[in-house]
Amino acid sequence: MNNLDRFRYTFDDPSQLNIVLKKDPYEKVNQFKSTNLNQLLSTSVKVTKEIFPDINSAIEKVFERLNIENNLNFFVTANHIQTQATCSAMPLGDSAEIILTSKLIELLNTEELESVIAHEVAHFYYQHALYPQANSSTSRVEALNLLNFSRAAEISADRIGFIGCGSLEASLRAMLKITSGLSDKHLKFNFSSYLDQLRELKEIKGDKNLLYSTHPNFLNRMQALIWFSMSNEYNEAFNTGKKGNFDLNEADEKINNSIKKVIGDEVEYSNKDIVSRTLMWGAIDIFLSDKKFSKKEQELFKKNFGEKRSQSMLSFIKISNSKSIQVKIDNTYAEATKLLKKDKEKIVNELTKLLDVADGDQKILKDKIKRIELTINS
Repeated sequence: MNNLDRFRYTFDDPSQLNIVLKKDPYEKVNQFKSTNLNQLLSTSVKVTKEIFPDINSAIEKVFERLNIENNLNFFVTANHIQTQATCSAMPLGDSAEIILTSKLIELLNTEELESVIAHEVAHFYYQHALYPQANSSTSRVEALNLLNFSRAAEISADRIGFIGCGSLEASLRAMLKITSGLSDKHLKFNFSSYLDQLRELKEIKGDKNLLYSTHPNFLNRMQALIWFSMSNEYNEAFNTGKKGNFDLNEADEKINNSIKKVIGDEVEYSNKDIVSRTLMWGAIDIFLSDKKFSKKEQELFKKNFGEKRSQSMLSFIKISNSKSIQVKIDNTYAEATKLLKKDKEKIVNELTKLLDVADGDQKILKDKIKRIELTINS
């Protein structure tokens, strides 16, 4: 296992979106190249050692530190306004183009540029182009989950930016320069002062607008990188001679909680709300398999979902026909299809426990669980 695989951020887990990654990001799966390549070759300048010796040297150093193959194309494009780098990769492509703006190159020193280059290489290596875009979602909860994954992807890429340039300070300086658009002439790199700004942001309950952002706040990203550098795993892997302050899993939890203090807990609450509704209507789906809602099943329902929901459900069942009830059940399952894999597994596991107490034929009940599992995973 190389360092890119080892240090991927815990919450950047594509399996939770049912995404199957290629075993090798460079594996050729089709004959198509990025549709941007033709345009870039005609409008931008490809990085070669003859034209851009310093940039080319920075790229070579990054791949040497990361110990992976360079199968990417690098371009410089004229943009004196945006300090930006992008990785343009087809979801099923075997290569990608990394585009650096002229403003970015003018603003950053060599080490800082290496950090940005490594960050973009990480997006390709981690196959982040396979993640669905939030603007393609069909429900709010799906969009929130996809945006959460986009932010998690940036944390993973930031770590590789740090490893690829070999300097925590250079990575942090690059973040500050890109955020402010200012050079060394105007900035003092006192990182504790920037973290004071993060504490102030949290004290005023954060910025809920960031819930709809594809990137974490730059202050969260800086803090996340510092915590990563303090992990036992990082210090052991790079023989820093320092003892870490905590394990990487603990660092990841700290980072996740810190981001939530800025953007709020709405993603988590939205997922929990759908899980709760699916468990409630799933229980009704199971209990009504024999067309009856027995006293024993009613008591169990009340114990799991409370008196108020129990009374409300009983009233609904009494005034509704089977078709109306099934519509409610089906609509809830449709919502659950937008949940993460771990939430879907929780739903199936909790509903499976009801088989031991539900009335009715066990074979029918087991078939019902299988259908529920297939439906919410569709």
